[in-house]
Amino acid sequence: MLDSSSKKATNIDKPKLRSYFDIENNVEYVNLGPYLDSSFQEYQYYVTENELHTLKQKEKNQLGTHFILNQILIICRMSKRKKCFYYELNEDYAIERLLIERIFKVLPSKIIYDDVSFEEFIIEQREFQAYTPIDTSKITWKRFKQFLKKNNLTMIEKKFTHDINVKLSLLH
Repeated sequence: MLDSSSKKATNIDKPKLRSYFDIENNVEYVNLGPYLDSSFQEYQYYVTENELHTLKQKEKNQLGTHFILNQILIICRMSKRKKCFYYELNEDYAIERLLIERIFKVLPSKIIYDDVSFEEFIIEQREFQAYTPIDTSKITWKRFKQFLKKNNLTMIEKKFTHDINVKLSLLH
C-alpha cells in the first residue's frame, strides 16, 4: 500500500511534455523548458570541469548561448517538421530569458512566450487560438550568422546551415 508521500514523489517525478504535433497546422510545438534544463546542466558541468569560475558576464552569456543553441540544434535534428518553440516565463530566470530573446530575435523560427505551463498552453492553443506563422522575410540566415560571429560561436554555424532537417524545421 502506498502512503501519501510516495504518491507525492511520483507526481514530482513526472516528466515534462517536450513537444506536441498539431496535425491541422502541420507544426510541432516544442517546450523549451526541459531542453533549457539540460543546457544549464551542461553549462554548469563545463564551467566546473574546466575551472572557469572567474568568467566575465559577457563570456558567461556567450557560453550559455552556445549550450542553448546546441539544444535547439538537437530539437531541430529530430525531424524536419516546422517548429514553434514555447518558453514559459519565470522571473527567476532573467539571464536565461535574455539569452533566449537574443537567439530568437535572429533565428528564423517562431517562439511564443507565456506564463502558463506548456500543457496548459497546448490546450489553450488548440481550443482558442489559431496558429499564425511568422514573417520570415524579416529574419534571415545572414542575421543569424552575424549574431554567431559577434558572440564567437562560428563553430556552430555549419551545424545549423548545412543540415536540411534543421533548415526545414526552422523556416515556416
